[in-house]
Amino acid sequence: LAPTAETSLPTRLAWYASEAFGDVTALFRGKREEGEGAADDSEPAATIPWEEAVSRLRSDYDRVYFVTGKMDLGLYEPDCEFADPFVSFRGLDRFKKNLDNLGSFMEDVQLVIDEFSADEESGKVETKWKFKCTLGLPWKPVLAASGGTSHVFNGRNRMAQHVESWNIDPAVALRQLVRPGPKNGKK
Repeated sequence: LAPTAETSLPTRLAWYASEAFGDVTALFRGKREEGEGAADDSEPAATIPWEEAVSRLRSDYDRVYFVTGKMDLGLYEPDCEFADPFVSFRGLDRFKKNLDNLGSFMEDVQLVIDEFSADEESGKVETKWKFKCTLGLPWKPVLAASGGTSHVFNGRNRMAQHVESWNIDPAVALRQLVRPGPKNGKK
């Protein structure tokens, strides 16, 4: 997979810089809570019934997994492919690390799930969402976006692809990071 939007080199570099910043700050914060249901990689993962896989994913959304990092790790293949408008990569460990790092800065999180549809025949769960939060940085920037995520499951009903699309240009999203938030905490 490729990133889900045409992104300029400076924008991609800013994404990688923010990922590195998260790695450095994580060294000073210490380890965060692990996700739930971590799979044992020593044996092939058993097939999960479709209804259970969908229910477990819905629970991840209820926990706002992409902010809290609290996710059902056993639902994902270790080499799951992740893509968003900035980057595409393989590996559950990297995805989890990025969620933990970014999530530790998010405050006043608001997530609205507008659509959550599952199709067993195609092995896909499609979501549409709206997201807003304040980052715990001195200038309190507000991040806001809407978009969707396509969750593609394999024959064992484990997630093989997690593909996000945003209804905002990636460069605009990055500019939100440097824009000071409202004074007096008003949004």
